[in-house]
Amino acid sequence: MMVKDLQVLFKINNSMTNEDLIKIGFTKISHFTIANSVIFDLGRHRQLSAGCVGTPNEMLFICEIDDVDKTKVTDLVCLHNYDYDGYLTIEKVQKLIEVILTTGLKNKI
Repeated sequence: MMVKDLQVLFKINNSMTNEDLIKIGFTKISHFTIANSVIFDLGRHRQLSAGCVGTPNEMLFICEIDDVDKTKVTDLVCLHNYDYDGYLTIEKVQKLIEVILTTGLKNKI
């Protein structure tokens, strides 16, 4: 079952999609994953990975990528999970990217 099929099944009308994330800089990964993941390169071997976007299995992770094998994730932390946090919004994703990429953040706290 594809993500769009799940959105129809669960009657999710205004849920975010991979296309919404791609518009703000995420890219499709080159290989198949069951979660239909998209990634955002944060630099320094870090990336955000969003999976099952727009479904009740939605999740967002920050990952560290192996220095040698770029397809290998060495560390992963879940930042958002539908079961605990509900649906992810584009505004939350944009804010997370802004906070992670902002230099001198300590001066703003």
